[in-house]
Amino acid sequence: MPTKDRQLTDLDRVVLTRVMDLIIPPVDDFPGAGGLDLAERLERASMRYGRLRSGLLTVLDAMSLDIASRIEGGFAALDEERQIATIASVESDLPIQFSEFVELIYETYYTDSRVYEHIGWAGRPPQPEGFDLEPWDPTILEKTRKREPFWRKVS
Repeated sequence: MPTKDRQLTDLDRVVLTRVMDLIIPPVDDFPGAGGLDLAERLERASMRYGRLRSGLLTVLDAMSLDIASRIEGGFAALDEERQIATIASVESDLPIQFSEFVELIYETYYTDSRVYEHIGWAGRPPQPEGFDLEPWDPTILEKTRKREPFWRKVS
């Protein structure tokens, strides 16, 4: 559970890393979001966006208050099936905050250079070297040219 001044504890970071791996799991030999050690980067990113920070803290609070987690000695002590059930429960109870939390995980994961390389993403602007564009068709503006002005002239 985050501290009173809304900072993550070491235990929160362990839980966060595990949840990140459950949200974006490893595929073949490529690690999941937690396995890429992105928790610290995610935490920093959350501080830039108040809405996402709030989602992160609320979800971690809710996970630490889950009855199964409390009985078993914390989220990390649960087996994977019960961890997933806990996450599903938090998602059901706090859909907006959970959505913000997942958005933060996705943003952190899919902006990591290792993920770019793994999925073959070319991080460059679409133009001038990017995509082919169809030639411009000036007839698209014909209707607009025929309209009477709908604005007031100013002297």
